[in-house]
Amino acid sequence: MHRVIRLIWEYRPDVVALDNIYELASDEHELVRVVSMLPPSTEIVQVTRLPTGEYADIRSLARLAGIEVGGGKLSPSRTAYVSALLALKGYGSRIRFVEEKTRIIVSKSRRVKHGGSSNPRFQRKVRSAILRAVRLIKHRLDRERLDYDLVFRKSSGGLDSATFIVYAPRSRLYGVVKPYEDNDIRIEVRPVYSSHIVFESKQEESLRPLAPYLIVGVDPGISTGLAAIDINGNFVSALSRRGIDRGDVISWIQEHGTPVLVATDVRPAPDFVKKLAASLGVPLYEPPSTMSVEEKRELVDSYVKRYPRLAQIVDSHIRDALAAALRAFNSYKSKLLQVESYASRIGIEIDVDHVKAEVLKGVTIAEAIENAINRVLSGIEPQHFLVKRVRKHSEPDREEKQVNGLSDRLHREIELLRAQNKLLEQRLRELTQRLEILERDYRVALLEYRDNIEKDREVTRLTNMVSILRSELEKLREENKRLKEALETMQRIVLEVASGSLVPGLRFNDIGGEEADIVASTAKLYGRIVLVVDRVNPVNWARYGNDLRKFVIVVLAPESELDKANCIEAYDIPVLPLSNYRVEHVAGMVFVEEKVLTDSYARLLELRARKSGSKRRELSVEEIKRLISEYRAKRARIFLKKAEGFSDS
Repeated sequence: MHRVIRLIWEYRPDVVALDNIYELASDEHELVRVVSMLPPSTEIVQVTRLPTGEYADIRSLARLAGIEVGGGKLSPSRTAYVSALLALKGYGSRIRFVEEKTRIIVSKSRRVKHGGSSNPRFQRKVRSAILRAVRLIKHRLDRERLDYDLVFRKSSGGLDSATFIVYAPRSRLYGVVKPYEDNDIRIEVRPVYSSHIVFESKQEESLRPLAPYLIVGVDPGISTGLAAIDINGNFVSALSRRGIDRGDVISWIQEHGTPVLVATDVRPAPDFVKKLAASLGVPLYEPPSTMSVEEKRELVDSYVKRYPRLAQIVDSHIRDALAAALRAFNSYKSKLLQVESYASRIGIEIDVDHVKAEVLKGVTIAEAIENAINRVLSGIEPQHFLVKRVRKHSEPDREEKQVNGLSDRLHREIELLRAQNKLLEQRLRELTQRLEILERDYRVALLEYRDNIEKDREVTRLTNMVSILRSELEKLREENKRLKEALETMQRIVLEVASGSLVPGLRFNDIGGEEADIVASTAKLYGRIVLVVDRVNPVNWARYGNDLRKFVIVVLAPESELDKANCIEAYDIPVLPLSNYRVEHVAGMVFVEEKVLTDSYARLLELRARKSGSKRRELSVEEIKRLISEYRAKRARIFLKKAEGFSDS
């Protein structure tokens, strides 16, 4: 056995086929242990077990499937090969290990206290906390790809309670969800133990079910309502039970018959009903729009008149489930009547209920009738031909050969279609699971957003306002920082100007008409000034130099521009290198160290002496001090005026 298990894990087959599952183990307990050690995706099929629960000889099944087995006893290897072929063609019953189910219950904490006058606010807080916990648990279960059903009780602001029914053992949830309780919520994790082997097989098209075909209405919730009627509209059974899960619903349905349609009274259908229909492999009926209470009551009341005993068991959940089943039956009633009419016109006795079941599953009436005729041809139906004319004794052999040949050909075509149908069903299941996960996410998100949309809008508005105010505050902080730095610089410069170490002036990129006017107007008010330029344009100085000579003491220019200083000094305006002096800039003003005054005056004397051809006369200390004092008095007025304008800004 250990080698068989290793080989199964190595090759990972889709199906392991046997003629007797108890060849794997001697009893059910050991069989459960062996099955639990196999890959989850591998199915075990006993090919000799029919869907009705009866058993057939493997050689007979092989002949029915068109597999040549030869004479004599089959060898073990030949038996294994034939079993694999039969499983591939869809014969046999699949066994499954009914795993433990786990309930995750999210509810109010036992430590919740009454809030007095603030009780509604406390209740909203608790409901919101339950909703957040449900979303977190749902996210984790989806991330682990665990199959589950979610039932919750909605309330204003969130959820009152919620229950997850996870189809996995408790050990599988370790590290995913754990029990928890705080002042708001409580999370309980309760294992539901069940450990036994069951056969699980889809009804073969070639075998007539013993139980009736059912249309099942389902009303899921904390208390789930179930109602089953047969394919002709007759009442079969109804049930209302609290805390029932999908596995229990499937067991209840299979006890009463073979489901062909699952119906709900709301649109879109709840996730529980969608997954139930997918598990049973039957279509889901949704009404065009959610049924109203009046419509459901009218349907059920008229139906109860036919079955008075229903009045004793019908509650609100059974009423909704029964109304869904009746609405589904009425939707297909005309098509079912067409089946009866069509079947009555042919002279062959066929299973009309089976044809109706196929029609409800989406098969056309013509195809369903042809399938029923083929079942008769294949000898699967218990009925025989009822031919309108009497067969002659002279032609049975030829007709029998023709019938057998047609039967073999149709049987091969059916087996091919079954194989293709199996692949399509697998693909459909995968897509259905993906769709269910997306729909669950949408429903839970929609539930939260509907209750909190107004609050979210207000939060968004306030968040945007806070963002704008923060941006404005940051701008004001930067402006304040800049002004503080300018003020500190101005205070330092004021002290240096007061001490006589700095002299204010004007600075321009170049001299033009506008700049010449500014220099003239400033000098008329405060006396001649120091001028700093970044570029010397001889054309502009030729135009404005004669006017500026009356207003400018000295021009400071970069060393790269000193080669053009002659165009300025031609008007008795000394030009000195800007790099020789410390220059400060603040609030649009320029301040140059006091040394520029003595140097400019010395340069002016040098220019005049050069023009007159005489030697430069040296100034005495007293003359220089007098000149500086006069300039300081004039420039102080300019500085004070500028400083007042800066403080106002």
